[in-house]
Amino acid sequence: MKFGVVLPSYGPKAGRLGILDTAIAAEQLGFESVWLTDHLALSLPDADPFGHLFESITTLAYLAGSTSKVQLGISSLVLPQRNPVEVAKQIATADVLSGGRVILAAGIGWSEGEYRNLGSSFHDRGERMDEALKVLRTLWRGGSAPLSFQGKYYAFDQVVFSPVTVQLGGPPLWVAGNSPATLRRGILLADGWHADSLSAADLTEMLSGARSMIALRPFTVSMRAQLSFHSAAQPDTISGDAEQIIRQLQDLGDAGLDYLIFSIPTESQAERERALKKFAQEVLPALRPARHR
Repeated sequence: MKFGVVLPSYGPKAGRLGILDTAIAAEQLGFESVWLTDHLALSLPDADPFGHLFESITTLAYLAGSTSKVQLGISSLVLPQRNPVEVAKQIATADVLSGGRVILAAGIGWSEGEYRNLGSSFHDRGERMDEALKVLRTLWRGGSAPLSFQGKYYAFDQVVFSPVTVQLGGPPLWVAGNSPATLRRGILLADGWHADSLSAADLTEMLSGARSMIALRPFTVSMRAQLSFHSAAQPDTISGDAEQIIRQLQDLGDAGLDYLIFSIPTESQAERERALKKFAQEVLPALRPARHR
């Protein structure tokens, strides 16, 4: 299993130094990736805790120049409320500037108010998501010939798209969400599925009918969750002492999880970095012993 760290890019105390210091700490401690959160224009009823949030693609580009080896992800970009041609260009640019370190998880979003604030249609967002994923694939496939696409929602003709991504075919592209439709979308149109806070039992059930399709090609089953070191496990989080957390992660791995990204619910940067260090020293060796010999 691979592990990534969700950066503190949102919430009342989010700031440049917290984002940067957490990314650098995660890189130095050997985590595979760091992750940003995406929203653009939430209305007041939906704003907590994302009202104060650093825009994800801009911040990702900033981190490309501030780190050297850790992968850089977005979890998850609300794709149907953005122009996918513009997203393809932005992500390709970030991939080049980072030396091929970008991962993108994209979802349809949940806030009708945010869609309305951006002048986007909420009710057909699933169909537009499918088409937008195809747009990204088309523009990231590389080659010297101009690229064209004709769909119901998006169309372009003879587009010159350069620079091309460092990663062949584009960055890893995961579809975010917990529904069976989202899993199917990920299998058909992307490289992976990105769930949110599922138990091992729920993950097993979700994957039960999809394992034969997933086995046909490289496919990443990933999840975002909160992680907290406490004396006792807490609901809806990966939590407890180190041994309890190891058991929970082993159960998730047995259920089919390949990649976990986690946030640490604390407002203190010092506490956040202590938790990352504790995870790296006490949890990772039990899960990846060969790496820590």
